[in-house]
Amino acid sequence: MIGRSFLSEADRAERAGDPIAAALALRRHLEQSADDHPARLRLARLLMAAGERAAAREALCRLEVAPPAGMLGLWRDVERALATLDEAEGAVETAAGRWERLLADDIDDAQARAHLGRLRPASPSPLRPGDASGGAPATLVSPAGVEALRFRLVREIGRGATATVYLARDEPLDLLVALKILHPQLAGGPLGRFLSGARLLAGLRHPGVVAVYDVDEPARALAMEWIAGGTLRARLAEHPDGLPADEVAATARALLGALAFLHGRGIVHGDLKPSNLLLRAPGEVVLADFGGAVRLDRAAGSGRLGEAGGTPLYLAPEQFQGAAASEGTDLYAAGAILWETATGRPLRRHEDLLRGRSAAASAEARSAAADARLRARVPAAAETILALLDPSPSARRPSIPAQPRSRD
Repeated sequence: MIGRSFLSEADRAERAGDPIAAALALRRHLEQSADDHPARLRLARLLMAAGERAAAREALCRLEVAPPAGMLGLWRDVERALATLDEAEGAVETAAGRWERLLADDIDDAQARAHLGRLRPASPSPLRPGDASGGAPATLVSPAGVEALRFRLVREIGRGATATVYLARDEPLDLLVALKILHPQLAGGPLGRFLSGARLLAGLRHPGVVAVYDVDEPARALAMEWIAGGTLRARLAEHPDGLPADEVAATARALLGALAFLHGRGIVHGDLKPSNLLLRAPGEVVLADFGGAVRLDRAAGSGRLGEAGGTPLYLAPEQFQGAAASEGTDLYAAGAILWETATGRPLRRHEDLLRGRSAAASAEARSAAADARLRARVPAAAETILALLDPSPSARRPSIPAQPRSRD
């Protein structure tokens, strides 16, 4: 009876357009009926729709590891969902392998055939491998096959849902650059937003914003400053208990200084998170990946340059109520990032998001005990972090931590 009531709650929540509540009801149902594989698949789909990819993958992998006997249709649905996740996260080869297995099982699977056509197109690849005789390095070409000999590729350094980034050498300038190439299957709106955002960034120069050197529209490529220090996400992985206090304060100064520059020019980043912050050195962060950027026009409203969205773990409370990205949401995301640098753990967990959209947004951060621990851990940056996490957007007016005086 209890299990059936939770399924009914999930049905009502889905009909009401509330996937988070539906997912929570399904989780409660599965606590009592762990072998209800269709319900687990349904939960995974809801998590995917809510942007909770890691949690969705966890649910799907439980079905993949032990596929239920006699349920070929369910296996196909699980494989299809995992392929979709892999593709969204840029794991092109893994996704293609899953779509190939689906196509091998059903040669008439139109969805699998369409996805394989995009992931492994028969048209010329945007990369030409070096020929076997001369051993020349790969060269960037346009989708039409016209060589753009200016750049020589060194190696791939990142891959996402919309583009791949390579370390490349600008031959005429003898300069290493990060070369971002839009995936060949994307055109129309995505290409237009990619180029609009790139041209806007090309006019910005600040130590805390990645520099854009060139935009090659025929090759669908963007040449950017190469920053060798990796991402803040990788740095945090090396310090599971949080970064040193002075590095947290330095990170706060650099991040807020870059945001002040950006906001002063009417631009909102829109998707701040540790993986989108590069490091010149520990504490010297650089804003990158402006795929969710918004240009604010106070007379005509805002104009989105990239894709709408943001990452749920770093969204401001008002965004769970439908508010658009703004200077205030950037500041909240900065606070959530700095909280993580200070404590070694995210401000929220995926479970928090499932329990209540905005109820858990800052409850942990705003408790007296948590405030006290933060002040003890990072005294120079604590008040700045807590001000950034204020539930009211208008109250997020932080003072940048002071630069410590050198001891002569």
